[in-house]
Amino acid sequence: MKRNAAGFACLVLSLMSSSAFAGDAESGKRVAEDRCAACHVVVRGSRGIVAEAPPFEVIGRKFGFNEDMLVFALVGPHAKMNFALRGREADDVAAYIATLAR
Repeated sequence: MKRNAAGFACLVLSLMSSSAFAGDAESGKRVAEDRCAACHVVVRGSRGIVAEAPPFEVIGRKFGFNEDMLVFALVGPHAKMNFALRGREADDVAAYIATLAR
């Protein structure tokens, strides 16, 4: 019985992937321009302030880019961010970054 419950939980979690709750890239771009652009290059051709902060385009093209893992990283503690993104904001920003990987 425990095995079935664990399998069901895994199934539910897989169905709740980013495709089920896909972020809004346009909203993510606005959030990123407002909250992330102080350090990161958010839009191609713009300049970020912090040299070691990777441009969003680089993050988007990173080997093994995974939108779900990026959302997880965005809502988790970030050593140099003085703010935290909430779930929907993180989904949206990750969706925007994913558009840059194309």
